[in-house]
Amino acid sequence: LRSMLKRQLARKVFPVHRLDHRTSGAILFAFDSETAGKLHTALADGRKDYIAIVRGEWKYDEDTVVIDQPLKVDEVLKDAVTKFTRLASSTTSELPFSILRCQPETGRTHQIRRHAYHLGHPIIGDSQHGDSKVNRSWRTQRGMNRLGLHCLSIQLKGMESQCLAPLSPELQNVLSETGEVWDQAIEREPRLLLDPVDDRGGTFGRNYRARKSSA
Repeated sequence: LRSMLKRQLARKVFPVHRLDHRTSGAILFAFDSETAGKLHTALADGRKDYIAIVRGEWKYDEDTVVIDQPLKVDEVLKDAVTKFTRLASSTTSELPFSILRCQPETGRTHQIRRHAYHLGHPIIGDSQHGDSKVNRSWRTQRGMNRLGLHCLSIQLKGMESQCLAPLSPELQNVLSETGEVWDQAIEREPRLLLDPVDDRGGTFGRNYRARKSSA
């Protein structure tokens, strides 16, 4: 992604944060290291909303559960807190699952995935912290060959605007086929219906084909 942006923008870019491997969604870049550092600090006190598809019907009485469970990072135990909110949950499916909004208050490696496992609802498609049998069923029965985790939005401290990343068509198609569960999730989180927008410029941008045809 970093190399693609460099080619597209014809200048170097600096990542403000990272997404776990196979996680899709919003990610911020800056044009210089100083700005990236400032944005990183603002993001630490900001808010990130993730959408997760997890195994099993929601097992808690409350819709929101906070996991405050320290995690080891490079053999050092560090504080880690994640808030999970149920958006929808299946009750009759042969593959029971829930759709959650996850809000990490700290940024540890694989934090949401590890805390989801601790919650008792591992993320679908997670080969390291999930359920291989369930993952295989989702691949064969629902055509979902990816991690069920997506960063929907990022909001920096002190800023009203948000960085939004709509669900990919692949993930939206999988969820839309779940019927009432998907409808319930949309009611609680309308941003799930945002359409993807390709607003790129340059060589790989939306005007590339038109320029090529007129050349």
